[in-house]
Amino acid sequence: MGRIGVAVNRNNVGGLYGRDAELALINRTLERVSGREVGPAGAMIMLNGASGAGKSALAEAVLAAAEQLGYQCVRTACEPFHEGMSYFPVRELVRQLAAGRPVGEVIAAQFGAGSAEVEMASVSESMSADPSSRREAIVATFTNVIMGKYRQPSSSPTLLFIDDLEHLDVGSADALICLVSRLSEGPVVILGAFRSDRVAEPAHPVRPLIASARRQEGIYQSHEIRGFDSAGFKALVESLLGGPTNLPEVVTNKLYEETEGNPLFTRELIRMLCSPDPRSGRVSLSQSDGVWAFEGDIGSWDIPDSVEEVIASRLNLLDVEERHELELAAVVGRRFAFAVLHGLMEAGEDELLQDLEKFLGVDLIRELQTSEEAFEFSHGKIRDVLYSQLSGLRKRRLHAQVAEVISNLRSSSNEDWDALIGEHLYLAAKHAKAFPYLLRAARNAQATGASSEAALLFSKVLECSDGVVFDGNDSRASIRLELVSAYISASQIADAGRLLAQLTGAENPPSTRAIALNMLGDVLLFEGEVDQALEAYEGSRRLAEALDDAEALCEVLCDLAELHGRQYEQQAGIAPTSAESHRIQYVANVDEAFSMHADLAPGPLRARALRNKAKLSRVSGDLSVAERLYRQAIDTVDSRVASHRFLIPYAKTLRRAGKADEALGHIERVISWSAQVGSVRSQAIGWQYKATFLMTLARDEKSFSEANLTAERALRGHQSIGYAQGIRETGIVLGEIALRTGDLERALEWFASATVAGGLDRTDLLEAIAIELDANGEEDRAALIRDAIEAEAATA
Repeated sequence: MGRIGVAVNRNNVGGLYGRDAELALINRTLERVSGREVGPAGAMIMLNGASGAGKSALAEAVLAAAEQLGYQCVRTACEPFHEGMSYFPVRELVRQLAAGRPVGEVIAAQFGAGSAEVEMASVSESMSADPSSRREAIVATFTNVIMGKYRQPSSSPTLLFIDDLEHLDVGSADALICLVSRLSEGPVVILGAFRSDRVAEPAHPVRPLIASARRQEGIYQSHEIRGFDSAGFKALVESLLGGPTNLPEVVTNKLYEETEGNPLFTRELIRMLCSPDPRSGRVSLSQSDGVWAFEGDIGSWDIPDSVEEVIASRLNLLDVEERHELELAAVVGRRFAFAVLHGLMEAGEDELLQDLEKFLGVDLIRELQTSEEAFEFSHGKIRDVLYSQLSGLRKRRLHAQVAEVISNLRSSSNEDWDALIGEHLYLAAKHAKAFPYLLRAARNAQATGASSEAALLFSKVLECSDGVVFDGNDSRASIRLELVSAYISASQIADAGRLLAQLTGAENPPSTRAIALNMLGDVLLFEGEVDQALEAYEGSRRLAEALDDAEALCEVLCDLAELHGRQYEQQAGIAPTSAESHRIQYVANVDEAFSMHADLAPGPLRARALRNKAKLSRVSGDLSVAERLYRQAIDTVDSRVASHRFLIPYAKTLRRAGKADEALGHIERVISWSAQVGSVRSQAIGWQYKATFLMTLARDEKSFSEANLTAERALRGHQSIGYAQGIRETGIVLGEIALRTGDLERALEWFASATVAGGLDRTDLLEAIAIELDANGEEDRAALIRDAIEAEAATA
């Protein structure tokens, strides 16, 4: 192995030094969690700092300590080559925890075959569920697999280590946020490491993950790992060398000045000094009688300017074939499977294994302790240096080879393989070949609610589309519209707006403009521009009618119906003339969209047309029709989805139809779904409507008290996330409870806090609330408020 094998033995180089305080704090957390002591059941620990500061070494020490405490430890890493592979790190963790078994089978064993958790796992794989519901199901199932083991009280604690979080995707961040919200369920520790300079932007996915942990008392622990100061630097050098030193002060000072106390830089410099100089053959650092001494010439000492240059100097000592093997591995990624590397090499299996064992011996790579035969570079910098020194042409050639090998090895087509193969072909500049892989991966990402990843992939698809012969109804314009949809779903509104400005121009075909104007209406509505949104929607409607495009027309009719409906409800109690105009438009658009539903394929649009008609029927008092239509809407997508978006309106109809127990059953499904997903908003909405239903059923002080406590719980949830609509609607419920229990003054306080109109007298305030309830089809609740108005007038 050239002269690189002369480097200091890896058992002496790379041990943990100077992190006793951090390790002690982390160990106390590990002991608290594993011992089920008083306090939060789980924890999240983040290690952050500059590259080479020692995050990986500390993480390895934590993993070793956790294993000694009886933890089940699983680990993975995020990679730049995983761009577009939505949920990759969480899927990898689940794969390891499931030990190769199907996830649904694992969940069934943990929770029971007919459990809500099994239903959730099935929705995560459902092709008929809408993207938002699939995303929620994927997120919840990740946490269910982890927490399900604690239904058995003797189960061991779990530590999940995710390295290189600077490359974390948004979907995986959401899954980890869900896990953080449920850390009270079991002794689970999340250990993460990331480069501080790579997550500085507020929009980075790591930021909301950290914020979610900080909101929970006692959960979060953070350690900023920095280089060592001059006072402790000599001890660091002796730790890395594995023995005492007798170095001139000028040598130690020179080492510190060059490395600024960065452990990785220091370690690699020491390796270089322990190896023969390529020109003179002399070794600058050597050990005699157990003591390390400097025997070089400090005056001619040529120290590289950076850790990258030191690593490069070390790698230059490799034989050509050995270097080539590592370059191939670097193109695969920070982690690489033996089967992939072997497929790229002409060497036999035994020869490749011998070289890998040599690389292990000098700490260039390490073997992963997983069920797969895989390795990773001992530090990401080694991989980065190897990759950066390849010419652009060579990178492209090697990426093409990697794509071919992975394509031959894959067992089936799925979004992870498609994204990975497509990315390697993209980097190989094989755009025509990359196109179908990237397009499938983009659509899969969008179907699972991974909109940020979908947007990145659709952008690459468009870049690769020049000269491509499109299949079916696909075109460059249609893919640009898919990109806009991904932008909107990912709340990248500015990006969506810029692209829509191009797509709505008169130079585009009418079919493109019809859809683009509809999307522009969505963007404008998101920005609060109601009048401009209406104008865009109406433009879309006219084009869809002229084209006789039933799907595009139904879509925009639903948008118009929902916009007018919201305006009617908001203005009913304060601007009756405007409200009536919106009501007329609302009814007309609902009815026209509903008239088209039978000709639509089963799916979200058909369900939407049915739900809108069901709501209109409920508000109009035709409860039997509303109940039937809600049921049809639920069945036309995936009836296993228990999202508040689908079940709350249905439950409201059942309550009005006198089926209170069935209605409460659906509300409990919503609460269970939301708890699994870790959605505070959805759970608070569930509690809000449970409180409403309990209030309408209450007949004594105890039952009113239960309703009030439930409403207060909902209010706290809404307030914790600043959900204004939920706060206002729950305030109305609390006001109603106060009114029904004889506390008119308290009721008026709640109602005043819940109305957008100020300065109303008592009677007008009560009437405004009653009108709003009428507009929502809650006539029985409105009637009780009007009874209070009459009682107030009688005592005036």
